[in-house]
Amino acid sequence: MDNLAPAQVIAQQTANPEYPEPVSLIPDANKPTPYPVDALPPILSDAIKAIAEFEQVPLALAGQAVLGAAGHVAQTRVDAWSHVSEKMPCTLWQLSLGASGEGKSSAYRQAFQPIDIREWKSKDAYTKALKEHDLGKAGLKGKALKEYDQTNPPPYDPTSVISGDGSFSRIMSMFVEGTSALFWNTDEGGQMLSGHSMKADNHVAVLGSLAKLWDDGKGERLRSKDNADGSGSFQGRRLSLSLMAQEVAIREVLNDPIMREQGFLPRFLFSAPESLVGGRKLSLERLDQKASDIPAITNYWARLDQLLDQPKAIIDDQINANALPVTQEAKEVWLGYWQHTEHQQARFNDYEALRPFASRAAQNTLRIATVLAFFDKRQQVDAEMMQAAYLIADHSLQEWKRYADAVVVDPATRLAQTALDWLLKESAKGKWLEFSGREWMRKGCSTGGLRNAKARDRAFTILITSNHLLKGINKEYRLNPLLLCDSLPPATFATPATSEVNQELTVATPLRPVATPLRPVATLSDNLEPVAKKSQVVANESQATNPMNASLSQESQKSQPLALANEKQAWTGEGAESTEEVEKQSAGNPQVSATIRTSQDWKQIFEEFAGTGVSLQAFCRDRGVSYDAARKARQRIRMNAEESQESQKSQLLTAENEKQQSLWTGVI
Repeated sequence: MDNLAPAQVIAQQTANPEYPEPVSLIPDANKPTPYPVDALPPILSDAIKAIAEFEQVPLALAGQAVLGAAGHVAQTRVDAWSHVSEKMPCTLWQLSLGASGEGKSSAYRQAFQPIDIREWKSKDAYTKALKEHDLGKAGLKGKALKEYDQTNPPPYDPTSVISGDGSFSRIMSMFVEGTSALFWNTDEGGQMLSGHSMKADNHVAVLGSLAKLWDDGKGERLRSKDNADGSGSFQGRRLSLSLMAQEVAIREVLNDPIMREQGFLPRFLFSAPESLVGGRKLSLERLDQKASDIPAITNYWARLDQLLDQPKAIIDDQINANALPVTQEAKEVWLGYWQHTEHQQARFNDYEALRPFASRAAQNTLRIATVLAFFDKRQQVDAEMMQAAYLIADHSLQEWKRYADAVVVDPATRLAQTALDWLLKESAKGKWLEFSGREWMRKGCSTGGLRNAKARDRAFTILITSNHLLKGINKEYRLNPLLLCDSLPPATFATPATSEVNQELTVATPLRPVATPLRPVATLSDNLEPVAKKSQVVANESQATNPMNASLSQESQKSQPLALANEKQAWTGEGAESTEEVEKQSAGNPQVSATIRTSQDWKQIFEEFAGTGVSLQAFCRDRGVSYDAARKARQRIRMNAEESQESQKSQLLTAENEKQQSLWTGVI
């Protein structure tokens, strides 16, 4: 089937008068873990919220930016306590999921503003000093040039932040040359994770060197005798990383056993927030607003400036900082989290498949706690800072859990999903409901080379076999009407009962208004009550097994609504499967079992989806709920609607016949 052209696949479809149910192309993902911003010190917490609102980025992305800036300042001034080696760097590595245009650069610009200002001033002075140095040796040759270089060493390069393009080779060279600490920030994390250095034969050594830098700040760079410049060993160095990568890249590297098992990826604090692209707002008032007018941001900048004024713990290019002491109460909090993550790594427990990640969570907690305490000007890490730190570390661990076992989506399926998303977006405008291959080649989606015949055929074959594309009535292809009904207004697609009425009967006109009533909503809660009770028991048991859940806000524990509907008026009746069917679906989908409770819940769900203008599949995927369960519920609701409609039609026809019979009787 994979080798067949789309037209051949269409020819093999059965001539079923009912539309086949579409099959989801990409597995549903759970909802992102709420970012524990309120657990952080007030200045940090307020700044994260303000930057997220000002730049219109997800809260977790703003949190990564602010925590990254605080960590960059802290890593040259304090170390973290370690129960193994007494102290270790408080360096943080961060990885965020997102595409270009998500706003990461804007968030980091606000978070790093005081750091960047000092960086620019230092580089200006360095540029002038380097120019004077080069002018001093202009025209010198041989012995004179050698003597000049010996007595006039080049000025020190003050670079501490690298944004955008960079390479592992260049980073190591800078450390050998005397740079003490660096922060590498790039939106092209996918290229870094799968670039030349990571694909080369020595990529195991590269990962090992990076891990060594994270562990204790030591490393070496050995090159051939013919190219000995830049070779050497070093210690007392610090390297912070902040990467943003697309979902495809993260899924691919997660399936690299070396990346996972060697501990490179587990060292990262990971966040995968929902994208805000498509829902951001802009107004004239916002256009005139400046970050410098927002107290929460300026207070944060002022604190960073105060910390930057503190001297760095650098001696002879090496960082030799003291570890920030940890109170006994803080150690007890940390020990509780360590025991929890250790227990969950046992066989059949939550983190069994995440052992490398869970093993690093407690270590990251100590580093984060040190950064938070330093930023808050505390002389020691207390229980409050340790608790905030483990919530951040646990947020990362939960995010890794969502993606670590995910299946890699092959390129052809990704291409098919791209084509489908484009078609659904256009169908909401009433376009591309039916089209030919030639029309697609001229005006269709061009992303990913989809106008190329081979790429189009690969994508369309998948869309056809998964019942998203069907054989057209007048043209080659048409979107499955079940998908179209999700995104178009109710009047756009009429059911057979409303469109095939005998026009000779005077009762045909009233049929459309009576087509929408469904059975009473009250019966839904009776059907789903056992499932709701079962779900509540499961939720309570899950919360009881995790001692950290008590610290999370109740709001973050609420289930998100399950999207099952599109037409506000027609989707407010009963429409669920039987209790047995719901329980069967819920058994493999905790999100479903924890969401469906009462008829009122269903009503709110249906109202939320009504008028969104997106497909049911996209709506479910964005909210991390079961698309298959949504389709089955929708089918049941439609069947109920058609049954009610047919019943009303029959009653009206019977009444009309009786009326006509009465008239004829009177005439006779």
